[in-house]
Amino acid sequence: MSSILRVPAACMALGLVSVFVACAEAENGAPPRDDLDAGTLPAVDGAVPEAGPDGDAAAPPRDCSDEGYCHTVLPKNQTLRGVWGDGQGAVWAVSDQGAILRWDGKAWTVHVSGLGPLTTVWGSGPTDLWVGGDNGLFHGTGTSPAALAFAPSTTPTGTVVSIWGASAADVWAVLVLPDDGESPRSRVLHYGAGGGWVADPVSTSAPEIRFSHVWGSAATGVWLAGTTLDPDVFLEMGTVFRRAPGGASTFDVLTLPGHPKPFDEFDVLGAVTSVAMSSDTNMLVHARTTGGQAIFVRGTSADDGQTFTWSSELDGTYEDPATNAISAVSPNDAWTAGEYGRIRRWNGTEWVDAAITVTRYPVIAPFYGTWAKGPGDVWLVGDDIALHLDPAKKP
Repeated sequence: MSSILRVPAACMALGLVSVFVACAEAENGAPPRDDLDAGTLPAVDGAVPEAGPDGDAAAPPRDCSDEGYCHTVLPKNQTLRGVWGDGQGAVWAVSDQGAILRWDGKAWTVHVSGLGPLTTVWGSGPTDLWVGGDNGLFHGTGTSPAALAFAPSTTPTGTVVSIWGASAADVWAVLVLPDDGESPRSRVLHYGAGGGWVADPVSTSAPEIRFSHVWGSAATGVWLAGTTLDPDVFLEMGTVFRRAPGGASTFDVLTLPGHPKPFDEFDVLGAVTSVAMSSDTNMLVHARTTGGQAIFVRGTSADDGQTFTWSSELDGTYEDPATNAISAVSPNDAWTAGEYGRIRRWNGTEWVDAAITVTRYPVIAPFYGTWAKGPGDVWLVGDDIALHLDPAKKP
């Protein structure tokens, strides 16, 4: 989970001809192809603003990029792993440093701290929030977002990596148990009307599966993704499960495609990275094949989410910065957040690198989470960075 544009000083100091050429190309805005062994990657920002004649000092300061990606001020030293908004103004983020942060429409504040590394956040509404991480699950309730108090919830010992729910009384979580030295283990937990977490049989009956994601909707049901280790090729094979709505009590295994042009056993579905549902009839899954190729798997439904048709496409090359999260508001409007400051937007035809920089230097911080309410309300968070897309604030 360094950018080649940060090299002018280095170019003066290095005497190697090959390095001088690469530096010159970077200065001219045409960086060479990635060289992973050298530890450098080209800028992937959609556009870098022009500086004035004296550099940054001559350029007027601004908070929002040419496309309306606004940089918000975070409390210091916060690596944000997940973000969720209630759609009414409050936005929540969780960090490696054990903090729950709250955006009130004007500023970020640390709402709670000291909870241990946190990974994921989801809520059913403004006054009902769940967060999870290394120390399990925490439930936030109160009379308003500002008044939310968080209490630990009793679960098996482990790391919560994913949370989703259909309502305040129907919440699901994936918890990875401590490694026992044999197969990785996890639990799929369900919080029901009784007010407690119980392990669903889908995980207790299949201990060899390492579950990683849970998502869904009222119309399509509950979805799970996980991996198993193939003992013959020692690769992680991906598996997707679905519990259909309408009273179904068990999960069925679904077959999602891997590489669009499969050649061998390395081209099947591997680990799922992130999932976005823009509606009950459109789903976007980011994953990797067992051989490590990044792919998008698209699901569309012609019967209101009862059944889906699947297709896949490659997501660039092995050298491209990894994608860590997806959000979507329609089949033709989606975002990916990833390594080396790479934010992309799907316009219905292609993925386009977003212009997020507000200085002469590209953003190189990794992004780990994204949440979207609509095309004018998108959050992307990562290592000491939180961007809010608001096209109305284009300079």
